[in-house]
Amino acid sequence: MKKIDAIDKKIVTKINEDWEQGITKIGRDLGLSHTAIRSRLRRLKRDIIKVNCNVDIEKLGLKLFLICLEARFKSKVVEHVKNCPKIINFFDTYGEYNFIILGVAENIETMESMIEQCFSFNFTDITKYTVIPITNSPFMYQPLKFYTDDEKKQMKCNFKTICSDCILYNKDRCVGCPLHSGYKGIL
Repeated sequence: MKKIDAIDKKIVTKINEDWEQGITKIGRDLGLSHTAIRSRLRRLKRDIIKVNCNVDIEKLGLKLFLICLEARFKSKVVEHVKNCPKIINFFDTYGEYNFIILGVAENIETMESMIEQCFSFNFTDITKYTVIPITNSPFMYQPLKFYTDDEKKQMKCNFKTICSDCILYNKDRCVGCPLHSGYKGIL
C-alpha cells in the first residue's frame, strides 16, 4: 500500500474543492513552494490519484440506476457487462446482494428496456436482483466515457439483444445501444 502524509491529503482535498486553482495557490495555502507541490502532484499521480473529467449526468438528461444482484458466478456477470457503454461501473459487495452495477440510460423507458431485453441474467445464475432508479443526484458526477466511432467498432457487445429486432426499440420506447448503428442517444 502506498503511503501518503497529511500534506498529500491536503493537496488532494484542495484539488477536489477547486481543480482550477493553480499549484502556486495550493502551495501558498499550504505554506509550500509551487515546486514542492508540483513534485508531490507528480508522485501522487504516479502512485495513488487518477485525474478524471466528471460529467454532470443530469444536465445531459441522462438517468442513473443501480442493479443489485445475487450472483453465483460474478465472473460471468462481469463478462456480460464489461463492454457495455451504458455500464458506468460495477462492484463486488457483501450482504444480501453480492454484485452491484451502476448504469446510465437516456430515459426511464430505455432503462426498463435494458433491464427487460439486454440484461437477461438467466445464463449467469442470478438468484435474485433488484433495480433502483436514482431519481435525484444533484451532487453525483460520474466518470462518463464518450466513445469515438472507432472505439465503438472495437467493442464487442455481449448482450443477446439486437436493437433492430427489439419491439421496444422499434416502438421508440428505447433509444438503443451506443454500439448499434441505429442508436438514437448521445453516448
